[in-house]
Amino acid sequence: MQNSRPLSQGPHGALPGFVAVDRDDAVIDGMLGRHESLTTTASGPARLASWGLKSVNPSSSTLALSRVRRTSHGEVSATEIAECMRQDPGGLTRLLPPFAAVRGDERGVTMVADSMGFRQLYHSVPDAAGPPVLSTSALFAGWIRGAEIDHTAVAVQSLLGWQLGQRTLFRGVDKLAPGAIAHLGTDGVRVSATERGIEAGISLEEAVFEAAAILRASLEALLDDHPEAVLQLTGGQDSRLLLSAIPVARRRGLRAMTLGAPGSGDVIVARQLAERYGMRHDVHDLAALDGLDSADAWGIVQDAAMRLDGMSDPVALAALTVAERDFDQGVRISGLGGEIARGFYYVGAVRERAFTRKDAEQLAGWRMFANEAVEPGLLDSEFSSWARSTADDEVASALSAAGGEWFRATDELYLRHRMQRWAGVTDTAVGAQRIVVNPMLCQEFLSIASRLSPEDKAHSLFLARLQMELDPELGRIPLEGRSAPIATAYPNPWRSAAGALNTGRRVARKVGQRLRHGNRPPAGGFQLAGKVVEHWRTHPEVLLATELTTFIRPDWIDDMLAERVVPRPSSVAFLANLIVASGARVPRGDPTGAR
Repeated sequence: MQNSRPLSQGPHGALPGFVAVDRDDAVIDGMLGRHESLTTTASGPARLASWGLKSVNPSSSTLALSRVRRTSHGEVSATEIAECMRQDPGGLTRLLPPFAAVRGDERGVTMVADSMGFRQLYHSVPDAAGPPVLSTSALFAGWIRGAEIDHTAVAVQSLLGWQLGQRTLFRGVDKLAPGAIAHLGTDGVRVSATERGIEAGISLEEAVFEAAAILRASLEALLDDHPEAVLQLTGGQDSRLLLSAIPVARRRGLRAMTLGAPGSGDVIVARQLAERYGMRHDVHDLAALDGLDSADAWGIVQDAAMRLDGMSDPVALAALTVAERDFDQGVRISGLGGEIARGFYYVGAVRERAFTRKDAEQLAGWRMFANEAVEPGLLDSEFSSWARSTADDEVASALSAAGGEWFRATDELYLRHRMQRWAGVTDTAVGAQRIVVNPMLCQEFLSIASRLSPEDKAHSLFLARLQMELDPELGRIPLEGRSAPIATAYPNPWRSAAGALNTGRRVARKVGQRLRHGNRPPAGGFQLAGKVVEHWRTHPEVLLATELTTFIRPDWIDDMLAERVVPRPSSVAFLANLIVASGARVPRGDPTGAR
């Protein structure tokens, strides 16, 4: 095969990480021992190999797997992290996502992730045949186990662009569930998780008061610890909330950054806010993509696919990676989490109701599969029909597991699936370059969002009221492409009609997108995907040396190589992920494939 393996440039591209295996597995032990980039230690019945990681303190065997080591109240010390890993690993799930840690001792190797499972960790399925493994890399875990590609995972990803639940592209390898602890010991891999309790509801007024206090305290503590932290500022609502939680006196000189083309709506609104409060505002676009040749483009996309373990959009990440070269790296303040508090998947009138399989299929077809599905005609015809039915089954299963009320089930789908497997994998992939802090992903804020009634979250009512509580002045300034938050916070008949019109326009765009069989590419997607396809046409062996034809029509590949087909960016992303995943499948005992 001509594909890069998980051990190229270190076991997982540029990402620090680890793998733990059975100490008595002579084949794996020998393969690990031949790579100078690894630090390998015996941990009772297991062997722990790491790369690019350091102990949290010199006297501890605990390795922190994230540079985010704080709660909403401030930094958590290395000593506390080490002590929790020794006595109560579950106590660390309270840290802000993304966080994870691993520890080896005489009993084996233990790893724990944050309460959202945002920091991606992977393990072999307990009691499954094959060698037990814990790792930061699904690719590496799949390679160690000689795992087959999971056809259900491919089906879901061909339509959704990311995974649901804890499934990975490899049979027998799962992602560690949110707030769970995995241990590799004498009896193999064992996973334990704390059941989430049922919380009492909360009124809109209480929610606004409590959330405002949480965000103010969190932003104050963050800026106390990191005065040079950079706010990722857009024209949207979520970054506006974070800015509003920062005292006016601290806004002057605050660093902010915006990714966008000059004259774009986001840049215009963000620049106006920066000038209003005297912030140091840095703006860059995607012009650097112009300077890439086709080989560089494929190299960056392939590396992005490896960092994503083949389970999200490598074209989008690669474009972001190129754009980020112009920005200072360091501590970033991110607005992820606001979507959870505004009913991201809500459509129409919001009233408590049960739901059916048809509701799940409509949500999947009209909302979830619209943006990142591969184009018609790419998949093998038999696999394509099976994939659609299977993906519908998986979405319906995820919703059913979330409860019997429709809108709360869609909230759980967004929080426990999309946020974990789409946003979390991307935050994990960039964690070596910058420290991304997400104040609205703290347990306290998420608890408030989950306790609110759907009616109070719908149409951004809660977030708009929160905006007016935090900073009424900013609440009177229009958002990019939308009215000012005050219009949503206190709607009158005219404002309600305007909001309904905006909702209608969004639905109409979705309908048009569906009728055109089109989807929405990421920023820079067309340009970067075109360069990747140019490289494939020059080097068709990249495609022909893998098992793509298990899922992809050979005549579609031929037409693409012959320039009769111009693939969507989503299709290029899907192919790149399959290429990387196929390249991770190396027979046990064949270390020469792991270049």
